[in-house]
Amino acid sequence: MRNSNTLSMPVQRGFTLIEVMVVVVVVAILASVAIPSYTQYVQRGYRAQAMATLLKHANWMQQQYTVNSSYLQPNGTLLTLPAVADGGTKYVYGIDKDKTTSTFFVLTAAPQTNDKCGTFTLDGTGKRDATGGKAPTASAADCWAGR
Repeated sequence: MRNSNTLSMPVQRGFTLIEVMVVVVVVAILASVAIPSYTQYVQRGYRAQAMATLLKHANWMQQQYTVNSSYLQPNGTLLTLPAVADGGTKYVYGIDKDKTTSTFFVLTAAPQTNDKCGTFTLDGTGKRDATGGKAPTASAADCWAGR
């Protein structure tokens, strides 16, 4: 009587090249969808931080006006915005020197990298704007809404 184990095929262990390639393709497809979504999510977070910082600076400007009755220093030069611990590397904050007077101010937050919303502005009346973004369809209302 013959032993049936000697005639059977050996048990295959491991993966074939085709199976490995299918897994690589699936992972590549998932990454091509996930990475842009994650990048947009992170950029929205940076924008939210920039808007919050602009609002803090606007509050500080109002306090300066209450104390000094002006948005300018006594010698007529622009005030210097206080440092804000927000990471500070994604946006540069400033006071628009061409539009700021003793009774009116415009604050800016310019992105360090190209962003769909561009530069955020906030003035003394509370008007919010976003200009110079890379996406012409991104309105100021959409950008300030956090989209």
